[in-house]
Amino acid sequence: MDGTLLTDWSMGPVVPEPNLRLIRELVERGGSFSVATGRQPPDALGFFPGVPLAPLVCANGAVVYDPEAGQVLRKILLPQPYKRECADYFLARPDLWIVAADHREIVQVSSGDPARDSLLNDMHRRLITVEEFLTGEYVKVVYVLPEGGDMEGLKAEVAQLPSAGLVTGAQSGPWYLEMVERSVNKAEGIRYARRAAGLEGRTLVCIGDYFNDWTMLQSADLAACPGDSHREIQDICQIVTCGHNEGAVADLIQRLRLW
Repeated sequence: MDGTLLTDWSMGPVVPEPNLRLIRELVERGGSFSVATGRQPPDALGFFPGVPLAPLVCANGAVVYDPEAGQVLRKILLPQPYKRECADYFLARPDLWIVAADHREIVQVSSGDPARDSLLNDMHRRLITVEEFLTGEYVKVVYVLPEGGDMEGLKAEVAQLPSAGLVTGAQSGPWYLEMVERSVNKAEGIRYARRAAGLEGRTLVCIGDYFNDWTMLQSADLAACPGDSHREIQDICQIVTCGHNEGAVADLIQRLRLW
């Protein structure tokens, strides 16, 4: 959704009107539409009033949710040993924040220092304690660096945590490193969702913009990305659309009419 279906946060974010209009038209003509996102089901659903959606793939694949039945079909939790090590690492690094997601919302884990916690001002998430993080049923944790932070250094350090082999990570933006249980990714989430909805025989068209979309795009029958997506993502896609603020999903649907 972010960087692909939605506009920039400075513009809402909102679904550009052409996107919503052509998604409705696609569904009305017998197509199926859904999202594979780092967002959680309640947040994602709010962007599609009146649009019937196939099962949602949320938390980058850790949660599959059926909006028609209103129920979670699958939820894969973070391993407990990794949560403990992640929390200890976070508390030892004053230049870092973490946020966590369950199947309902994304929350910020408090360091215990209100001044430090308040510096993460681009998400405005509910604060939870470290103990709540450790005891809650969380499916995803995101390391958040300040702008200009050393992402490659962060990746190298978290790869050395003793339980690092229990999880897998993907960079979802310049300052975000998202970690889920090691079997989780968007491609696996989509496969599960398609089986649950009886859509396995349909052509799978996917559009995404960043590295957390990599497995999804590689598994698609037809892969697309916005024109302002990461260069390495553009290299693995058959279609490059207009930029995400201009209606990349609408552009893709229009191109599919001629495919």
